[in-house]
Amino acid sequence: MIQYSLENSIGTILLAQNEKNSFSKVDFLTLQSILLEIQKNTPNLLVLKSGTPDIFSAGLNLADLGGSQTEDSVKEFLELFYGNLELIYTMTCPTIAAVSGHALGYGAMLSLVCDIRLGINNIRFGLPEVKLGIRVPAFVYSLLGDAIGNQRATEHVTFGDAEKAKDISSVFYSLSETKEEFEKALKSTITKLTKNSSQAMVETKKAILLTKKPLLDLVALDKDLTRKSLNSSHAKEGIAAAQAGRRPNFT
Repeated sequence: MIQYSLENSIGTILLAQNEKNSFSKVDFLTLQSILLEIQKNTPNLLVLKSGTPDIFSAGLNLADLGGSQTEDSVKEFLELFYGNLELIYTMTCPTIAAVSGHALGYGAMLSLVCDIRLGINNIRFGLPEVKLGIRVPAFVYSLLGDAIGNQRATEHVTFGDAEKAKDISSVFYSLSETKEEFEKALKSTITKLTKNSSQAMVETKKAILLTKKPLLDLVALDKDLTRKSLNSSHAKEGIAAAQAGRRPNFT
């Protein structure tokens, strides 16, 4: 399950819901509840990490998107999908994504909405939505473009391939060769940030968010366009194929 802990004014959200840390509607609700509580008592620093070996998050539990979903259930799912991303992105304390394993789809998105990302060279990072017949959100594409440049981001989301972290290195503040080095880098980063003025970091984060208002305005549009994308024949085929472990046949 997803857990939250607070120690020395440092909050940690631990993803440990299953072997792939994939997100179901229940997991979305759990994360939402945690994030809303954090908003009421914001720590000096928030770390998002995985408790599952070799995986940060493989994205969504596609069973929640396949089958005979009602219009209302899809809307509720997307409110949670985007709502949690927005809650993390607008958190007023600095946020760190400790990406110790593969981050795909929603896993990559969760890391992109954090201020600082640490990773390991050979983990896979990617937004493979086009392989499922689903659009990449404009909000998420923009965040990726900020990290690696718009042309490189366009190539990444158009091909939909998961890349090794070392081949998309500008996504990350630091990259390590081993898990041991990664843990040292994470500890060092946390220590460095905790030496700063927590009040000044909060005010600076608020200043940064003021410049991002046009980006956040995209979220409402993304919800509607993603809902339409999920209703397309290509999305239905892509999701069904992924669940069946076969190649999709987009016609």
